[in-house]
Amino acid sequence: MDVGSGFISLENFKAALVNIQRQPKLECLKDCSILELYILVCIKRLEVKEQESYNFNSVMKEYKNIHDSFQTSDYYARNVCLRAFEHLLQRELISFADNRGSNQSVEFRPVKLLISSHQLYQGLKSYRACPAILHKLVDHEG
Repeated sequence: MDVGSGFISLENFKAALVNIQRQPKLECLKDCSILELYILVCIKRLEVKEQESYNFNSVMKEYKNIHDSFQTSDYYARNVCLRAFEHLLQRELISFADNRGSNQSVEFRPVKLLISSHQLYQGLKSYRACPAILHKLVDHEG
């Protein structure tokens, strides 16, 4: 409220709106590692390519394709990528597509992305240390 006039201003309403429209998924994205962002972008790219089902192994192929195509310096070992993938599952940014393969290894179980293209784009934009290639890949696909 504007103390001088005693009225609520438009800025007060805007500030209140931001506070009540929390976006937990977007907040989770801000805490992701660079590798986790790469994995999310890879999953989004697989969706855009209309790949019906994808799992850790297909995400890793996409990750390698990006690395090979753009010669990025951000390339991590498979076991490190698997830990990042599992972390995304824990944070509920991705989830298993079904419960049928619960006895299967994480690498083989199909997953789905739980954030929209817009949320991913906003998350990358708000991440200060985000590699430019990720912006480019998401812009290109969007």
